[in-house]
Amino acid sequence: MCERLVDPQKHSFDAGVTREGKWLWSARGVWLGMIAFAVSLVGTELLRLESWRVLAVLLLVGAGVLAVLAWGDSQWSPVFPANRATVSVTWLVTVGRRRSSLALLAGAVCLSALSHVAFLATPRATFGMAGWLWVVAIAVIIAAAVLQNRAASSDTSRAAGLPTWSWLEVVILASITALALALRVWDLKDVPFNIYPDEVMTGLVAERAYLSGPGPAPSLFSTLWSDIDLPALWFAIVAGMFKLGGVGLAAVRLPAALFGAATVLPFYGLVRSVRGRAAAIAGASVMAFSAANVHYSRMALNNITTPFFWTICFFFIVRGLRTRRPADWTIAGLAAGVSEHFYYGTRLLPFILAGFVIYLFVAHWSEARRYITQMGWLVLGYLVGFGPLLTYFVTHAGSYYGRGASLMTWNRIPTNWEDLQQIWNTLWPIMSENLLGISTRSSQDIMYYAPLLLVAEAALLVLGVALLVWRWRHPAAFLLLLSGLGVLLVGGTLVLYPNSSPPMLAHWTPAFPFVYAAIGLPVGAWVSSARRSLPGRWKWMTPALVALGLMTLAYTNIHFYFYKYYANPESLRNERYKAAQTLYGVQTIQSRYMASLGPGYEVISAGRSPYPYDADITRYLVSGQQYLTIGDPQELFTFQAVNEKGLAFLFFPGNEQYLDVVRERYPGGKAGEVRNPRGQHVFYSYLVKPQTP
Repeated sequence: MCERLVDPQKHSFDAGVTREGKWLWSARGVWLGMIAFAVSLVGTELLRLESWRVLAVLLLVGAGVLAVLAWGDSQWSPVFPANRATVSVTWLVTVGRRRSSLALLAGAVCLSALSHVAFLATPRATFGMAGWLWVVAIAVIIAAAVLQNRAASSDTSRAAGLPTWSWLEVVILASITALALALRVWDLKDVPFNIYPDEVMTGLVAERAYLSGPGPAPSLFSTLWSDIDLPALWFAIVAGMFKLGGVGLAAVRLPAALFGAATVLPFYGLVRSVRGRAAAIAGASVMAFSAANVHYSRMALNNITTPFFWTICFFFIVRGLRTRRPADWTIAGLAAGVSEHFYYGTRLLPFILAGFVIYLFVAHWSEARRYITQMGWLVLGYLVGFGPLLTYFVTHAGSYYGRGASLMTWNRIPTNWEDLQQIWNTLWPIMSENLLGISTRSSQDIMYYAPLLLVAEAALLVLGVALLVWRWRHPAAFLLLLSGLGVLLVGGTLVLYPNSSPPMLAHWTPAFPFVYAAIGLPVGAWVSSARRSLPGRWKWMTPALVALGLMTLAYTNIHFYFYKYYANPESLRNERYKAAQTLYGVQTIQSRYMASLGPGYEVISAGRSPYPYDADITRYLVSGQQYLTIGDPQELFTFQAVNEKGLAFLFFPGNEQYLDVVRERYPGGKAGEVRNPRGQHVFYSYLVKPQTP
């Protein structure tokens, strides 16, 4: 009988290999996640080359699969309460508290109804009784919801596994918020250099409505700006800024800047409540310094207000699922209702919330049926927040969805195979251009002249979207997906201006929370994997690498936007838009040059300019400056300055021959040339200094 000999060294080696293999697989979130990011980065770069785009798409899909393999089993904070019995017991409230809450709720509903009646009675009152009833109704419904909260509060954050707040985290969040605010309010007058006409038009509408109009100020529960029909509250806010800081470009841009900066706070809370500190820090940081977000926050348009209200709404919905507190659901509804007073992109939100409620009942029936009362608070909060403006839209048929409906690229449900083919042939080219607009194509909305994200940010976005799709059964993941993809489908694809080209990033602003949350998710997953898998002496490298990466992205975004960004009309594909931006660019350069001279100069355009002068743009940059056009060369010999002011002559292309005439009439002046930020010639100038007494 032969004995079987066992080599102890070979056995030890096999055991070691097994242990190493298990450790490598358990640490796949670190190394496989880095591979996924590298593959996504290569795929995103290859999108720039049209002949390589099929391979690029395959790489991006592969990167998403690798991200799911690396982080698919990572833990997300639970949304529903873990102990149903405990929750049902703690929800018992005293009879007196319940009666008080119901009485206040009934009072809030009555007050809200009376605000509609008051508005119908005096529809032209600026604020009036309808406004006061609206404000009081909001306060009363919040008080009613607070009384319905738990009799004995509990630490839902700890029960849900949420990290506790530390002083370091508070300092980091404060720093991110300060950075967001600084990047949005610093030098608002001069950055962005290009002045989009709608910015000045916003100021003019606000002035005429609430400062210098011939009649009484219009109701806050109405719309202004003919054919645009934006709710009046935004213009009242702009007019308030004019009263505080005077009429000017910086003042008209300031409200949007403040809304854009403030969005960082609820966004941080939303992502933190779902995926922890690291994801929240990464996503909020990118939101704070992202060039596109900074740009739309520095324009005098209310597009950027929608992410602010949507993020508040989503934060309190996720919080409400965890706590079941009526106050959370009520505030979510109020945020959704008040958002109706701003950018009309928010009119998609009721459909998103309805879709989310349906999803809860389909995917989480056993849990969702316990939230029927809370959903009622959400609806009431929305209606109270909407206020008398809802009555205005009801009594003005077509004003709510009319603008969007008139711009639809496809406006019917396909009923046969030909319709399906037609809808594909119509929408897919738009959708493909939109996808390229994330990192490759420049925006075509004549407001922003660059892609939405940097290449590295877009690579992270791909991984984050893959994780959201993989975790679709998590309510927060589904809510983010529904909001983001809904906006890209409706605002980015179905609604498009005539003769325009996609991507129109101005229509994407409601999807910004989805975009930056998706960017933060893979960072948070990678940090969590490293914390679990790496030895103690290596764990310090994880936050250091994340901090280095965020600082690199911050520098790249800030340097690009504040030093390299330019509204280049050559980046536009539509010839009409290109011609319009060329005109806007010349008007901006002329007005900014005139403003640089100050009110001590009178400006004369020698000869007929091919570009019409916009006096309103100049007025928003400098006050008290006179401008006139002299087409007859003989008049240049007899022209006299007013009040001993200096003279600034402008010579646009085709009028250079008048320069010698002016130099002969006013010797001793200084000739110059005005160029655009790219160094291209715009016009010549000749300055005659003011006469000293």
